[in-house]
Amino acid sequence: YTYGYKFNGKRMAKQKILLPITDVGSPDYAFMEDYVRELMSKKRKQYLDYCKEQLKFFGGGYNLIPLADKQWKAFFIVDIFDAVQRGKRLKTADHLTGEIPYVSSSALNNGVDDYVSNNNGVRRFSNCLSLANSGSVGSSFYEPFEFVASDHITHLKNKKFNKYHYLFLATMTSRLSQKYNFNREINDKRIAREIILLPITDKGSPDYTYMEKYSKNLLREKIQRYIKYVEC
Repeated sequence: YTYGYKFNGKRMAKQKILLPITDVGSPDYAFMEDYVRELMSKKRKQYLDYCKEQLKFFGGGYNLIPLADKQWKAFFIVDIFDAVQRGKRLKTADHLTGEIPYVSSSALNNGVDDYVSNNNGVRRFSNCLSLANSGSVGSSFYEPFEFVASDHITHLKNKKFNKYHYLFLATMTSRLSQKYNFNREINDKRIAREIILLPITDKGSPDYTYMEKYSKNLLREKIQRYIKYVEC
């Protein structure tokens, strides 16, 4: 089904799906339940093992000044990032099936809207922020992987930033959603004038060390909560 060929009530009445069956030919719901439970258990163990390894990396955390006690200052987005560039339009009909994430203006799943293999006439980015400039305007994500960028997102990159800088900054850039909407998009002219608030050093420059440590502390705390929840 597609946008032009919708899944309506009449078509649903004639639609079939494949299901595992019992010896008498009826849907085997008990098997489905057991299968899903087993799959979830394996996934939970995999992620639990991953979380425990991450905790070793974060160590005991950092003793930081609370956000509320930190000095903040406004900065132009274009002064924070080396590259501020919009993606390029790729019509749905031109999508070639593949494994490269296609990031558009969705507010879910890091903005990933499809998986493609297009090489020509597209813009690929990686290890940066994606900022939805239309649609779910203001949605911002850290994208650690290579992706094809829709013209509905603007990529923000600074070669000196790491994952933890980007995670902190994604929260700040996502606040632009309070200012824009579907009828008022973030075009190139507007983003050139846009500012965000950042914690600063004693000299008044962005305190990237603090941002990195704060993000690590927050992730450490979230992982500890998850482990406690799963193991209880």
